[in-house]
Amino acid sequence: MEFVESETLELKKSTSEIKEAVVSIVSILNKNQHGELFFGIKNNGAVIGQNVTGKTLRDVSKSIATILNPKSIPI
Repeated sequence: MEFVESETLELKKSTSEIKEAVVSIVSILNKNQHGELFFGIKNNGAVIGQNVTGKTLRDVSKSIATILNPKSIPI
């Protein structure tokens, strides 16, 4: 599968870029009302992967949900 950033797709190398990711997903949702955010993929589309725990998923979901208004549910 090839990944290319677009108006509805944002790619981040890792969850260490959560602040930038949240800003991007807010912009995507404001413009398109839907979008996707993937971690573990470089901007050039190269999949590098990332170890993800349940805590990682909760932290990412919480970061997104805390900032979005009206609320959007990360899936």
